[in-house]
Amino acid sequence: MSIMSNTTAHAVRWLVVLETVLLGGTATVLLIKWMRGQLSFYIHPRYTALIVVAAVILMLMAAVRLRDVFSEHEPRRPNWGYLLLAVPLLFAVLVPAQPLGANVLAGRGLELNSVANTSRPAALSSDPSSWDLLAWAGALPAREAELLGTPLDVIGFVFHNDDTNADSFYIVRYVVTCCAADGAGVGFPVRWAGGGALPEDGWVRVRGSFRSEEFAGVAQPLIVATAVDASRARESLSVSIRCL
Repeated sequence: MSIMSNTTAHAVRWLVVLETVLLGGTATVLLIKWMRGQLSFYIHPRYTALIVVAAVILMLMAAVRLRDVFSEHEPRRPNWGYLLLAVPLLFAVLVPAQPLGANVLAGRGLELNSVANTSRPAALSSDPSSWDLLAWAGALPAREAELLGTPLDVIGFVFHNDDTNADSFYIVRYVVTCCAADGAGVGFPVRWAGGGALPEDGWVRVRGSFRSEEFAGVAQPLIVATAVDASRARESLSVSIRCL
């Protein structure tokens, strides 16, 4: 009887093991993505600290739960709640992290002015040559006549659609207010000889100025480029998400 009692006391509670793996695995994935700078692929950087704190708490919960692996408590049956926790963890492990790009933009479209107009106003530098695409998108609707012809120097990724041709492309950045799900592309058409041959999703630095020209059948601000160079901006893992 004593031998059977010891065996029962040391039996592994596999449900507790599962709970420990789910808690610890989720915490580990979040911490790894944080250390690799990949959390900004999913959320606005302002929430990074909260995610890291949550990951640490999950890790502590996993450590506490691990103490009950060999307890004598009555075993319980797993329920659907475990599956709801397991599915996001599997996606996080199996699906490579990647920033928003042209493939996502094709289904969402460009927001040349509306994103900037509905966002919190940003203080703009007095030197337009230092503005990024979001700053230009915010300033042009109110100051178009003043800013046309002003030199610009911006960085973004290349996007092509049915409106572009052999000598044009869009330069785009993303605006994220909360998470990648609400990300929207902010960009402008660019006139550049051979621009249609630039690889989509490639990062470029564009220098030139704005003019009001007809593009896609509509008169709108358009960048007439004087120089288009490949940019190494994508080496920064979060660069494709422009946060407000």
